[in-house]
Amino acid sequence: MRQGYSLPGKALRLSRFMGDGRTLVVAMDHGLFGMGEGLERIVKVVDEVVEGGADAVMVSLGVARKIASKIGGRASLILTIPFDPRYVELAARIGADAVKTTYFGEVPVPEERINQFAEVAEACEDWQMPYMAEVVPVDERGKTIYEFEPVMKAARFGAEVGGDLVKTAYVGPVESYRRIVEACPAPIVVMGGERMEKPTDILRVIKEAVEAGAAGGAIGRNIWQFENPGKMAEALSKIIHEEIGLEEAERIVKA
Repeated sequence: MRQGYSLPGKALRLSRFMGDGRTLVVAMDHGLFGMGEGLERIVKVVDEVVEGGADAVMVSLGVARKIASKIGGRASLILTIPFDPRYVELAARIGADAVKTTYFGEVPVPEERINQFAEVAEACEDWQMPYMAEVVPVDERGKTIYEFEPVMKAARFGAEVGGDLVKTAYVGPVESYRRIVEACPAPIVVMGGERMEKPTDILRVIKEAVEAGAAGGAIGRNIWQFENPGKMAEALSKIIHEEIGLEEAERIVKA
């Protein structure tokens, strides 16, 4: 976690969901883009993943209203917002601990979108609201590009434009991703991406990302589309915060 903010607001909010410099965020904002299977009973799933050890849940405004009683005092709220700085004030008013914008597109990022990132970042400074900039390179078909150079550029852009955290893809091996982490001035949380068939796949991604120096993960369907979301959240949380091995993590998931 970065230190030395001139005002305490960002540091205090960040400490609530990454006090040790690491975090597990469960991304549950997918209903904005077409609800995925597993989120039909979102209040129940939120309760399960928080009980399992999630540090924060990432949701839209409408869902935030529904889950407030489930996460109060147990986990942080990260609000997914459009590229509109007015939503930063709204996030502060409802008690969110961070906001996140979503960008899946070409890298380098077009100037118009850069300006939109900058407006949100400026509002976050005004309101002392941590800003998670999600920057994910995609090809002409909209598919995520899992390649070293595009991901490195995406991560660095997210920090340069004012992100206190950057959410982007993981690209192995560990040695390569460590270079991406070192080149990014802000902590990186890796995305889960498309649904993985085996629990060990997402466990391995997070294990390798943390070994490379990432601050953790912001994982969606690879938690709540598994049979027991709470157990998956527990296993990932212990990889991130306690650095348990893959075998132990697999035992937790299968318990």
